[in-house]
Amino acid sequence: MSAIAAAVRALAGARLTEVRRVANLAIVVFRPGDGPGWTIHAQCPFRVTHGDVILLGPRDLNWPRERGIDRDEAFENGTTKYDAQAEFLTARFATSDFRVTGTEFGPGGRLAIEATGDGEGHFVYPEAAGHD
Repeated sequence: MSAIAAAVRALAGARLTEVRRVANLAIVVFRPGDGPGWTIHAQCPFRVTHGDVILLGPRDLNWPRERGIDRDEAFENGTTKYDAQAEFLTARFATSDFRVTGTEFGPGGRLAIEATGDGEGHFVYPEAAGHD
C-alpha cells in the first residue's frame, strides 16, 4: 500500500472541520479529535456533494458572491461563490459531528471521501433559490 493510500485510510472516523482556500487551492481539514489532524490540498477538479447535489466545486471560484462585482476582484478578496459556500459548510461542520465513514483512493489520483453528520438537515444552495 502506498503512503498516500495509507494516509487516506487514516481519515476513517475523522471529523470534518473546515473548508477554505488559498488562491485556487482547495483546503479541507479533518481532525481525529481535539488534536492535530490532516489537511487535503486540491488543485484539480473536485466536488463536494450532498446526494446528487453539487455543493462546491472549483468553478465556483469564477463567480462573485454578489452580482455586479468584478470576477477577478472577488477572487482576490475571497468573495466568490466558493468562499460563501465554504463558509456555509464550515459553519455546518462546527454545529454537527460530520465524520468520515468511507474513503477510496484509486487510479489517476482519484480520491473519494464519504462523511455523515449527526444533524444533517435539508438545505438548498444557493440560498437565493427561494426554496427551503
